[in-house]
Amino acid sequence: MTKLSICIPVETAATDPVELVSLLLRNSNAALEVVVAGAAPLESLVGLAASDSRLRIIRTEADITRQRLWRRAVAATSGEWVTLVNPGDMIEPELATMVGFLDQTSSGIDALAWNVFQIDHDAEPGKSASIAIPAGYQINTFDKTAMLKSFFYWENSLNTPKMPFGLYHAAIRRSLVDILLQHPEPSDWATTVPHYEWATKVLLFSESLAFCSRPMSAAATTPYVAEQVGQAWNFPFHGGIGLTGAIADVQFHVLRELGTPWSGGNEAFVRALVIDCMMETTRDAFRAKGNAYFAGLQAFEDGRLAPLFKPEFVEARKQDNRRGLHDSAVLVDRFIGGARTAPEFYNVVKSMMAPVGLICGGTTASA
Repeated sequence: MTKLSICIPVETAATDPVELVSLLLRNSNAALEVVVAGAAPLESLVGLAASDSRLRIIRTEADITRQRLWRRAVAATSGEWVTLVNPGDMIEPELATMVGFLDQTSSGIDALAWNVFQIDHDAEPGKSASIAIPAGYQINTFDKTAMLKSFFYWENSLNTPKMPFGLYHAAIRRSLVDILLQHPEPSDWATTVPHYEWATKVLLFSESLAFCSRPMSAAATTPYVAEQVGQAWNFPFHGGIGLTGAIADVQFHVLRELGTPWSGGNEAFVRALVIDCMMETTRDAFRAKGNAYFAGLQAFEDGRLAPLFKPEFVEARKQDNRRGLHDSAVLVDRFIGGARTAPEFYNVVKSMMAPVGLICGGTTASA
């Protein structure tokens, strides 16, 4: 029986998933399947798929959107739990063991999240900040009401809400997957950040949430590229301005589909817009984004929030280059052990974290 399906969407031929797929399938006894979907040739996977039935290759049309590609990959899965990562990422091959543990101990949990290492693809040795490895490894339930406030009301957020649940670098139970796939694909809007579309829907339709303190994956990150798509409704925030605008746009449209108004317009949301502006490294980009967000605030609800928007350009940023144990995390070099990619980093620091078997079989874990 397939316990876990790992989706890997491939958008271009330049992102070959063979390294990640090979690592995930190394254990022939692992109760998982890997679903690779995309229009790229994927020739490097053909031989592997022929020798291991746990690998499935889903061919798509060349002009498929990222949003639809993700949905196509998820629809092809058969596992009791489903997750999704990109080709340059890394995810714990023993995640199937953890979701199996949840099935035995907390069958009501239908969404699992964990800490994720954020590995900057363009970082340079000596110029990157430390990476934190959490010392804890417990699995605890999360209050859904608190997550709803964190996500939709932007409580304590930076430029993105502090809400880890969803499909991307998180896992959802088959029953929840089936519910979400029953909702038709949106026909009048699109987004370049489908991970937030899935996060919105997972949070709304899930029953119970669990979070593991131990990192279970590493994401290869790149700067957000502003792109406006599918803007057919009169909503002033969108992905053409910045990441915060893209997330608000997703929230607005998902809630609209459900007949619920967007209620994220508050001081915390304005603060998120300010932080999104302050993350720009050049004055021109800062000014352009700030002007666009200010115009959006002026157009939103008679401009009542516009006076709160006062971003300041930060020319020099301090990097946290500390090492060792600080509070409840161990800070290490981004390039520890010579690691350059997300899979390399995860494989180096894996030996510094609690084994999944201990978490799921010992008395220290709770769910």
